[in-house]
Amino acid sequence: MTKTYEPDSRFVERLEWQLASEYRRTNRLKPAAGKVAVPRRMVVATLLVGVLLTGVAVIKAAEYIKDSWRKKIEVARVETEVNLRKARLELTREEASAAKTRFSIGLIQEEEYQVIKLAADKAALDLEISLLNQDEAKATGETPRNELYAPVVGGRDFVSERLKIERRELELDLAALKSSAGRLERMVKMGLVSADELDQVQPQIGSQSAMIDKAQRRLELRSRFVAGKIPAREVEISDRIIAAESNLARAQNLFEAQKKRLAWMQDREALGLISKSWVQQVRYGLDEAQAELSLAALEMDVLKKVK
Repeated sequence: MTKTYEPDSRFVERLEWQLASEYRRTNRLKPAAGKVAVPRRMVVATLLVGVLLTGVAVIKAAEYIKDSWRKKIEVARVETEVNLRKARLELTREEASAAKTRFSIGLIQEEEYQVIKLAADKAALDLEISLLNQDEAKATGETPRNELYAPVVGGRDFVSERLKIERRELELDLAALKSSAGRLERMVKMGLVSADELDQVQPQIGSQSAMIDKAQRRLELRSRFVAGKIPAREVEISDRIIAAESNLARAQNLFEAQKKRLAWMQDREALGLISKSWVQQVRYGLDEAQAELSLAALEMDVLKKVK
């Protein structure tokens, strides 16, 4: 063999070092007994997922803390409202009881007693609404919602419950107005008051009846939404149309009443019974009623076109 193919000592030492290094590297990459080798990319991905999940947990914890203090404040607010309305109810009931006694012995008129009794009845309904608000705030940690498209909370329809109480309150007001109109009518027949006073009450009765009808229609609309028969957008538009119709009817009644009152005042002015300034005030009221009527009609027109 020629010397060309004979390895020198340095080559042999170098080759031995390379073989030993490769052997050690190969052994390090072999999985240990009972373990599964995992590619480096998977290890990195796992670490990233862990970091992300930790971040999500931190965010959720932060949200919980945030919601916790919000709930604490909201519950405290409605509880304060409940306590105030309880105190108000107790006071009005005491006043109603005392008024009933005074009425029974002729110290006050029936009308005065009915006004005080109405205040006590309405205070009781206000407390019912506050108690509903308290239950909802404790269940959601948020301000109670009155939109007709608000969700049902834990199987309980707080929106409908509040609407029913509001309708009862409107019915109390209507009963009081009718009672007042009845007394005025008797007094007109006896010549104790003018018919103008009775004419002022009649539009109020019409407006109150319209408000009760509005409350009932809203209840029916809410029922359809909860049953899944109509979507939220349609509920919102329909609810606004109901409100617009009520506003239009109220504005129309107010306009007609003001117009009639102005004519009556102008007749008195012509006879020199009242001053011109009084007539001007009534005319200004008529202008306000006309503006409200125009606005209500415009709102109704826009909403009907949207639907």
